[in-house]
Amino acid sequence: MLRKNNLISAIDIGSSSIKGLVVSKKQENGRLEVLSQISVSSQGVRRGVVSDAELVAEAINEVVTKMRAEIRPQNFTTVKLAISGTHIFAKNGHGAVAISRADQKVSQDDIERVKEEAKNINLSFNQEILDIFPKEFSVDKETGLKDVFGMKGIKLEVEAIAVCGLSHYIQKSVDALLGAGLEMSEMVVSPLAAARAVLTPQQRDLGVALVDIGAQTTGVAVFEEKSLIHLAFLPVGSANISRDIAIALQADIDVAEQIKVKFGSYIFKNKTRKEKIALNKESFFVFDSKKMVRAGRARVVEILSLVNKELKKINRQGGLPAGVVLTGGGSKL
Repeated sequence: MLRKNNLISAIDIGSSSIKGLVVSKKQENGRLEVLSQISVSSQGVRRGVVSDAELVAEAINEVVTKMRAEIRPQNFTTVKLAISGTHIFAKNGHGAVAISRADQKVSQDDIERVKEEAKNINLSFNQEILDIFPKEFSVDKETGLKDVFGMKGIKLEVEAIAVCGLSHYIQKSVDALLGAGLEMSEMVVSPLAAARAVLTPQQRDLGVALVDIGAQTTGVAVFEEKSLIHLAFLPVGSANISRDIAIALQADIDVAEQIKVKFGSYIFKNKTRKEKIALNKESFFVFDSKKMVRAGRARVVEILSLVNKELKKINRQGGLPAGVVLTGGGSKL
């Protein structure tokens, strides 16, 4: 995160678009003002994974050039980087340390040490931990604790969830950023960034699933008692809906995308009638919305069924009081 001149800048690498954002933080009240928000078509990314770092670097450079033009004379060189992809997964970890202070009170150093211990999980040589999130602490035999700072005891333990990914793909995202002449201050997984933005403290406490529907992936992040308890990426997204519509209507994929954007809500309203969309100034593509609804609904049902399978893995299907919060481009349906 860059706060030079009170600027905060970020880049989000997605399957359909590369997005950039620059905001200014007001000193007097801490509020954020959007200075620039740019999006360009993504190339060299498949299912959230950077396959061609050079192509992605070119897209990032295009985004950065446009953002810098809009915020002149201010500038930035360091950004937060948001990534996603089916290579990212979560794994449970456990850590235990002896409380170090002579008065036996838990210090911040003890908390950091036990979190580091929780990172000692079995990973392959090609995998690495991106971040660690405590679910609950225990001091001696007292379990289920959230805030242990200052508590007295002998042994501190933590149950945590480690967010991991394939090192090769993570490095390709970093290489793309470096190739655009930028430095990374922090890497964050997209559904977790979205969760910070849209979930309320009450939702996180009661139990909620955030479903981030992207173009080629759908991210699922589940929170309970204010802690992350599950994270997963599904290899389907809103681009699959477009492809299904293209096949059903025997239309070009670009036309199918336009139909999805303009008439996609029909999937949920069950509207079945003849519609048309302009191809150019002189011609139209006429289609039966019944076919579009049938194809689109089948894919939406598949995506939500896969989300439900993830919830079943942690015994939370139908068991989240705050329900499901939809975000991402696909949620615009």
